[in-house]
Amino acid sequence: MKVKKPINSNYCATVVELKNIIPLPNCDNVVHANIFGNLVIVGKDAKVGAKGLFFPPETQLSKEFLSNNNLYRHERLNIDPEKKGYFEDNGRIRTVKFRNNPSMGFFIPMNSLDFIDHVYGNPGTLKVGQEFDELDRIPICKKYIVIKKNKGMGGIPGSKAKKRDLSRIVESQFRLHADTSQLGKNLHQIKEHTIINITEKLHGTSLVSSKILCKKELKWYEKVFKKLKIPIIEEEYQNVYSSRRVIKFPKKTNDLKNSFYKEDIWGLANKRLIDFLDDGMTIYAEIVGFLSTGAYIQKDYDYGCKSWDFEIYIYRITHTNTFGKVIEMPMNYIQSWCKYNGFKAVPLLFYGEALKIWDWNYLIDWDENLSFQDNFLNRIKSKYLEMDCEICKIKKVPREGVVVRIEDMLLKAYKQKSFKFLDRETRNLDKEVVDIEEDQEIFFNNDIDESIRNDYKY
Repeated sequence: MKVKKPINSNYCATVVELKNIIPLPNCDNVVHANIFGNLVIVGKDAKVGAKGLFFPPETQLSKEFLSNNNLYRHERLNIDPEKKGYFEDNGRIRTVKFRNNPSMGFFIPMNSLDFIDHVYGNPGTLKVGQEFDELDRIPICKKYIVIKKNKGMGGIPGSKAKKRDLSRIVESQFRLHADTSQLGKNLHQIKEHTIINITEKLHGTSLVSSKILCKKELKWYEKVFKKLKIPIIEEEYQNVYSSRRVIKFPKKTNDLKNSFYKEDIWGLANKRLIDFLDDGMTIYAEIVGFLSTGAYIQKDYDYGCKSWDFEIYIYRITHTNTFGKVIEMPMNYIQSWCKYNGFKAVPLLFYGEALKIWDWNYLIDWDENLSFQDNFLNRIKSKYLEMDCEICKIKKVPREGVVVRIEDMLLKAYKQKSFKFLDRETRNLDKEVVDIEEDQEIFFNNDIDESIRNDYKY
């Protein structure tokens, strides 16, 4: 059996074992299960210890998986047309409330894979914690993305000019920001005395601004020297920036053609940062607020900006040496660098040992029957989630969530989103409201060359 590593671990199937069952008021046929910190509605026949597959919200189940498990609401699409499920034709997993009880994901027993030969029937083939979006070349799921007719793809992915520009980057110098994993899946990384920081997760569009080694565009006489084997300098530090998925060179590529926005908001933000970049330096940030047209970067999230302006919030800084080794800057450095140079860092909510997010003189959210990790997640939720965004002034909108980062030489950062935010996003997707991040996902997943994806994804 071939198990394909998921394209995005935040939108894939994960083999899980139910650890607890929580009764629900006024519900006879369903109960709650806590899976990776997500409260998920499951059938009342679910038992502690039962193994199955968990799919996060806004994951899209494949037609093969839906049909073979008779999950479609339209019976004609199911293998057994006499059976009726509850999924619409698009196979999307929505954040929902059932009798005022939230459900953030979908759980289904392991026998849902019986339609694939030699999967569940082979003992030990799939283990708890294993992730996938494809089995034996049969698609299981992917991230749900709204694709509108005549919609641009946010760049010029097929052009020779674009690939030629990318080939100028020296290997191992530029890295897109990795997809941030879910906190609930990584709680084992956090112990009582682990040094962490907690920052507010902002709802904008991602920017990477860097000054990295690139191949020079040789002058005619340098090309002659090279042919004569006379040593010349063939590499130099240049500014390269990117949106979430599209790598750009200033004034070199027309990335606005058919794009989601009619102005290069990433290029404008990059201009603000370029004079502050040292050789080998890369800044990762979130752009929030407005375009010059007055349109929101993310609907209703103003983050205190004027209606024609945007703000840059920096959340990560790295230095890459000539050999491609990346050095992560700690959060205290990032906060100080931003203050010294007149930029904003992401709001820092906590810094210190993980155990100290509790005030031990006033103990709340601590359950002696739970592990430290489970208590930690509950404390994160009660202290930082399900509240309004304090930075946004024009409209009342929920805080997206938080990012918990372990202070380490390697990047270890995990996100936790609030139910209020996910519920709002679900309703926006119901209306086919597409934001710029989704536009980038369409480009990245469907159009970018596989070798470029592997070379430049961190």
